Amino acid sequence: MAVTASLPLAWQEAFRRDAAGAATAVADPLPERRVARLLAAWIAVGLFFLVFPGTVLGVWNLIGISSRQTAAAVALSFLQAHGHAQLFGWVGSFIIGICLYTAPKFRGAKTRSLALGWLMLALWAGAVGGRWVLAFYQVNAPSVWRATALAEIAVAILLVWQTSAKFRWRSAALWDRLIISGFLGLAVALGIQAAAVWNLAEPVVPVAINSLTIHLALWAFCFPLVWGFSVKIVPPLAGLAATRVAPALAGLVVLLAAVLLAVADLAREGALLTVIAVALTCRSLRIFEPAERRPKVLGVDRRYPVFVRFAFAWLVASAMLGAWSHLPGVLGASRHAFTVGFMATMIFAIGPRILPAFLNSRELWSARLMLASLVLITAGCALRITAEPLAYGAIMPAAWRVLPISAVTELAAVVLFAINMIATLATPIPAWIGSRQVTDRLTVYWYVTAYPTTRRILAANGLTTLARSGSVPKSLTLREAAAADGASIERLLAALRQFFIRRRARALRAL
Repeated sequence: MAVTASLPLAWQEAFRRDAAGAATAVADPLPERRVARLLAAWIAVGLFFLVFPGTVLGVWNLIGISSRQTAAAVALSFLQAHGHAQLFGWVGSFIIGICLYTAPKFRGAKTRSLALGWLMLALWAGAVGGRWVLAFYQVNAPSVWRATALAEIAVAILLVWQTSAKFRWRSAALWDRLIISGFLGLAVALGIQAAAVWNLAEPVVPVAINSLTIHLALWAFCFPLVWGFSVKIVPPLAGLAATRVAPALAGLVVLLAAVLLAVADLAREGALLTVIAVALTCRSLRIFEPAERRPKVLGVDRRYPVFVRFAFAWLVASAMLGAWSHLPGVLGASRHAFTVGFMATMIFAIGPRILPAFLNSRELWSARLMLASLVLITAGCALRITAEPLAYGAIMPAAWRVLPISAVTELAAVVLFAINMIATLATPIPAWIGSRQVTDRLTVYWYVTAYPTTRRILAANGLTTLARSGSVPKSLTLREAAAADGASIERLLAALRQFFIRRRARALRAL
């Protein structure tokens, strides 16, 4: 109270209104900025694992394997380090961050605790990074292996709690059931992994258990989650008709049966059911049917719906190849069709369309880089999936020379995608309001919270109290603040309008 007593009467009155619960004309932008900041951090961690421990190490591994024409040319711990970083470090970080941001919001709720969200990020990045370091340097530290496994399980449990506000299975929408199913699949996969690493005699997870963990992470975690988000996001973005619910629910049941068969070591039977589940998924989403409406392509490359369909074609290929996973090179091709063909293509196609909007309504930095990354990831994946069975099965020895080309092509795609997303995050938040919407009725709090640069502009143009006050009352209008400091409202508005014209979103300039 002693602090506010030194402020002008208009500021004191505004603080009293705030304390009394007075409503403001516009929503508070601060909660959205905070949760967007958390999402940006998860995306940044995911990009790090994508480029360095994931793809770069994967390229290195593949070059070593191709040069000697045998998978034994690379230590098994290196292969496992690459797989864990790629699957959990990259894909997992993207999915968890997006779920923390969107899942509660889609239900009209909020993430329960942003502080826990940051703790989850620290635990996840530390666990995945620690696991990568142990496997890469072949360090057998049982206590650290256990700690990383427990940290990942803790994040999975917290993820369910963080995103489960207002969730009821009986009344939940289809997308919501699929996403929650994916969360449970993640918990099961990480639980099996924890049991496997609890008493390791060497820094390598037993091959059979590691293979099962990867299978569950792909088909019980990633697939239902991407399916759920596709139900919610893809039809309105790509102009598709409404999702068919009946085949989707049938597909979820079949997928559950396929996962149970995989756990029971009945891989071939489970693979056949997985093919059926994928077919039902594609039918439910109408993914290969003509669009009913024009897709939403504002700010991105207009061809991204084509690559969304490519992604689901890779999903079909992954499921079908899984039925012949006992043949040399086919299991690797199947997993690659899923992780790169399906997951990476979906992220590269849908991510640039939705992530900038989630990150404080930003715009994608470059639609051309988006297209280039999609073309390269598609070409690289096609080369890899075609060449791997031919090379490993000794059907066409020349295919060994194709594998490094595919790896470098995919690395180029990954780098372009990462550059595009980093540049998008680094670009100042664009203005989505025109000069006519900049009025003295808007609050000072809204201006400085939604666009922090305006604090300096307002202070430089007469709001002296703003320059010396750490906090701003939410209900104090610009006109009230100007009168309190004897500032010219016309000068303030002119400076703000000039700022918003400079910051105007590219999409609005094109109109």
